Amino acid sequence: MKPHQADGILVAAVGEVSGRAVAAEAALVAAGEGGVATVLTCRSSKRRATLLNYREAGVLRDLFADAGLSGVEVCARGRLCFVDMDEAISLECIARVLDLIPESCPFVLELDRRRYRTVLEGLSHRFGRLILVPDQSSGETGELVAEIAFSQAADLVPTVELCRGAPGRIASRRLLAGLNPCLGKWPARRRPERAGQSGQATPLVLGAVFVLVLAATALVLITGAITGKARAQTAADLSALSAVASMKDDLPRLLAPPTLPNGLPNPAHISKAQYLARARFSGVKAAVGNGVSPLRLSFTFPDRISFAPVRVRVAVRSSVRAGGSPGSTSDWAEARLGSPIDMGVVPAVASGGGYSGSLAERQGQGMRPDIAVAFDAMSAAAAGAGVTLSISSAFRSDAEQAALFAANPDPTWVARPGTSLHRCGTELDLGPPASYGWLAANAKRFGFVQRYSWESWHYGFNRGPGPCSAAGNSISAADPRAGPTGGLPAFVPARFRRLILAASMKWGVSAALLAGQLYAESNFDPDASSPAGAQGIAQFMPSTAAAYGLVDPFDPVAAIDAQGHLMSDLLKQFGSPALALAAYNAGPGAVAPCNCIPDYPETQAYVAKIMALLGGLGTFAPMPMEVALVR
Repeated sequence: MKPHQADGILVAAVGEVSGRAVAAEAALVAAGEGGVATVLTCRSSKRRATLLNYREAGVLRDLFADAGLSGVEVCARGRLCFVDMDEAISLECIARVLDLIPESCPFVLELDRRRYRTVLEGLSHRFGRLILVPDQSSGETGELVAEIAFSQAADLVPTVELCRGAPGRIASRRLLAGLNPCLGKWPARRRPERAGQSGQATPLVLGAVFVLVLAATALVLITGAITGKARAQTAADLSALSAVASMKDDLPRLLAPPTLPNGLPNPAHISKAQYLARARFSGVKAAVGNGVSPLRLSFTFPDRISFAPVRVRVAVRSSVRAGGSPGSTSDWAEARLGSPIDMGVVPAVASGGGYSGSLAERQGQGMRPDIAVAFDAMSAAAAGAGVTLSISSAFRSDAEQAALFAANPDPTWVARPGTSLHRCGTELDLGPPASYGWLAANAKRFGFVQRYSWESWHYGFNRGPGPCSAAGNSISAADPRAGPTGGLPAFVPARFRRLILAASMKWGVSAALLAGQLYAESNFDPDASSPAGAQGIAQFMPSTAAAYGLVDPFDPVAAIDAQGHLMSDLLKQFGSPALALAAYNAGPGAVAPCNCIPDYPETQAYVAKIMALLGGLGTFAPMPMEVALVR
């Protein structure tokens, strides 16, 4: 029998409370007038069949009984077929029971707090709706626990509802007999459906949430409801910034390969569901620390369907008084993780110094292309050892050196204009200070030497052409400027690998850069379309497609070739991968006036996630990220 896909209802009690009556009510509502449904539980109830039950419910009972499943008791009651499974039943057995349910029959699985997390993590794809039942007897603590569980579950199930007001005793007895009482409605909070997202939230993350709840309950009870728009806005700002700071810390783990080369799971990798759950947890923690009840918070991730969300919006409901009457309002803040606006301002060709060749950009600094490639290798090795390298200075023109010397006129520390090797594009000032020990022990392996014993940060490149030489000026920048073209990341589907490599070789653009773009644009979907009108695997707008002779943007062969052509032109125009990506997303007209990444949230996020992805793969040196409020 074909299994249900995301059409079931999961009812979970998150305290010392039963959700059986709520499950029965949800099943009857889903079945509609005169219909039957299945209610499954992981507890032994010893229910007896009622004399009044629908024939279709009896058919369902016989279907389960004939399957001969051990540890499963079945009875028909009114319009419901109850399937009571043993408390220790495995996830595999639960899945087999679900597979027995006819596709046309609604089903509800009711769980207590002991089984809720396990089933949610393992079988979330079988459910399209989750109803959380808080422990009303615990007061605000129960509400707090349920609200946090609500936030976590929203990453795993498309629609989540919080039940406030379960059926009373008499109504519950009728519901458990499969009969219609006066069906009440509980206030429901729903999340919009998401496009094809699934994931696993680890027990560690969920467990940490409940630890936070218990630790923060006293604070919330003392401070009570937040009042005043100014305080609400401050809380929203801090919560959003904290959530995005978590994203900044976790982005390398999200982008890390899920498996190691030997095929074993990569312990450094986290799923997108975990990534978002940890961000939400940090936002809740910041709000609680500022005296705001989590019951007044809501989180959304505007770019959550992308492979690496970097934006979060937090809303805080606040109590206000207008004209002496109490009321409520909502204040919100949006924060994003992006690249600095001035990333990519390095010119394509050096001038005004001892080097007049092409410049490659790394971390907003220009350098000779072969030095950039060597730095990439050294930066990747340092990252593998837990060390992050940053570049504070690289190529400097004579005019820039003169200004620096005027501010610090000591030749021991700053060379006189016209004498510094920085004018040759072969020197790097590196940091932070915590990296000096690693650099001293390892830099030589990559061709870098410490120029002066008293400058722990200054390293020069001693392989290849000498500084300020004609041979150095002639080094090609077509490929090093955008990263090496040879290798393709493992996330590229097999059917597109040859097409990307062909476009890379034809147009002289990094294959990894093209692959990262396609991943961000469409997740390699040739049939993708956007509300703005972008089409195909490379998301060409019709006007751009026409300009590059792309007749059918939905043809991946032609689209990837046109993508390579466009990126080649943008790299030539702007001289850096970061600016080329920004121009691809926002248009050259938005980039050219300032020669920078425009301060558009979508473009900032687009450039940041692709550069972070390629930095994590070692294709580029990791790019600095900044946390900023959008609103």
